[in-house]
Amino acid sequence: MPLEAVAINRFDAPLMRETTHEDELRDRIAKLYDSPDANKGDLADAEAVMALFEAAFKRGNLMYVGMFNDKPIAAVGCFDDGQTDAKRLQYLAIHPENVNRGIDAKFIKLVYDQEVRKGVRQFVPVDDNIHQIMTEYELLRVKS
Repeated sequence: MPLEAVAINRFDAPLMRETTHEDELRDRIAKLYDSPDANKGDLADAEAVMALFEAAFKRGNLMYVGMFNDKPIAAVGCFDDGQTDAKRLQYLAIHPENVNRGIDAKFIKLVYDQEVRKGVRQFVPVDDNIHQIMTEYELLRVKS
């Protein structure tokens, strides 16, 4: 099964077919942010990132989760400040076994494609890694 990017606005979203407990999706995503390669911005730890997303969900923002073989292997925030038409991509996390395998670029491209289909025309990549990916693939400006 290929990598897919799925937008969620709550951690109890039914993404995984088989779960062992109610908060399994949240727990698995939190583990992605425990990785030393995860971009937590200026937040202290994975729980701070998860709290940020829970608050962002209440304001209508999204997280994209990269799913592969029914497991979350990537996550990124897609934020709308409500003042511009731009979407801010931030807090990229990739499962440690997938770092340096090109998953990050493929995942960001999938997120980008989904947001463009929704009508988004401008992106603000906050994290250095996301900025580099979007620059290399010329994704920072959408042609009308």
